[in-house]
Amino acid sequence: MKHQLCLGVFILQGIFSLAMAQQHYQLNGIVLTAKGSIPVPYAHVGIPARGMGVVSNEVGAFTLNYPAAYAKDSLKVSCLGFKTYTIALSKVQQEDTLRIYLKPEVLELAEAMVKPHSDSGRAILREALKRLKKNYPSKMHQLNAFYREKVQSRDDYGYTRLMEGMVDIQDWGIDSDPQRIRIRVNEYRKSNNLAKQTLGQRAWYLVFGKDTPLYDILVQDPVRIHAHNVRTVNDYGGHKWAHNSRRYWLGEILKSPKASIRLVDVTSYDGEQVYWLKFRFPENYGNIYINSKDYGIHHIDYYRGADFDEILSELGVDTNTISEKKKQMYRESRVIFQNVSQDGKHTGKIRVDYQKTDGKYYLSYIEWMTMGDFRKSKVHEGKTTGSYNFCSLMVNEVQTDKKEMAKVKPRQTLNRKEDTDDVRRQYNERFWRNYNVLLATPLENKVIRDLTFEESLEQQFKKNQ
Repeated sequence: MKHQLCLGVFILQGIFSLAMAQQHYQLNGIVLTAKGSIPVPYAHVGIPARGMGVVSNEVGAFTLNYPAAYAKDSLKVSCLGFKTYTIALSKVQQEDTLRIYLKPEVLELAEAMVKPHSDSGRAILREALKRLKKNYPSKMHQLNAFYREKVQSRDDYGYTRLMEGMVDIQDWGIDSDPQRIRIRVNEYRKSNNLAKQTLGQRAWYLVFGKDTPLYDILVQDPVRIHAHNVRTVNDYGGHKWAHNSRRYWLGEILKSPKASIRLVDVTSYDGEQVYWLKFRFPENYGNIYINSKDYGIHHIDYYRGADFDEILSELGVDTNTISEKKKQMYRESRVIFQNVSQDGKHTGKIRVDYQKTDGKYYLSYIEWMTMGDFRKSKVHEGKTTGSYNFCSLMVNEVQTDKKEMAKVKPRQTLNRKEDTDDVRRQYNERFWRNYNVLLATPLENKVIRDLTFEESLEQQFKKNQ
């Protein structure tokens, strides 16, 4: 009887432990400024002890799902320019919607930076690039991430496709070739495709194949691919123009005589001083935020776009000396350039955030807007239009222990030529209820309206599995 009692207790303990292991908590919240309650976008909300976190959306909202085993850990919220907010998870588990108020953090300028000389921005970036191998992982690690891709038609700005997935990204570190990166698609869901490709676009894919945006978005990370430059030379009407096919522009800022980079201000992140640099070189401009202590790069904003006259100048075209026929050609090209640029400003943009875990900076969030393929216009019958692709990747968890990670095997690896439009996985509705996704913003509610005029997204996800 005694043995039976002990066995019963043991079984109950096992069942209880298993239930605890499977139980998840969901924390919904919004990040606001302490003064004025203004939403704080792109704040990192995470559990540092577990290498887990999410990013608040454009209106400061977030949802964090975490296992019950993490319930005794602390929640940490950090953002450039604000004091870091930390609280025990046990104190917020019962909150319906947690409101987190961040206070601005003002740090005194280092004496050497009070009167920065004209080359200070260049010197700061140069030091940051020297320390890449020290600040970023050089060993194999794995990222669990949420991926979202939206396709928008260029003629009426209507959304025509939505794809989302949960992926594992296995990387061998900053010293390794990006071609070694492996991606495993664990879960996937996608809407109907409301846009029809043109015959010419289909022929292009048959000849040249497709590229997978899931790999392409990682190659947009300028820090990750800095040491793996591939230069190409294009010929535009007799004007040879060298460019970097893998966006090796961090080094170009320091090398190009036409580039400029300057220190414009000093802000803070997690109690440490951060340099704010602005850069510009032909057809490219943006911001870089660099930690003043270890010179780790926290954040990058990059925009590809320029005034059309600047492009002509870069190509060495003098519109005062060319023929009237060529002038007309460039006038038509100017109209095309303005039409394909989003809001008439840029043809591509990248936002990259890095989060420090165990002394190294890991990718936290990357957002990429680029030109998509050609489609049949829904506005002008018989006409062709283009599309914009909006891709975002939010890292939920960083795994550095090889023994604990479920490594991506070669047979599980997503083919680099398999377009995200062709990926199919069984739609797991229960999984998506408990997984950390980047919350949709009010602006992105337009995506839902555009895609669901015939049937709900749930119906589309099930149909396209």
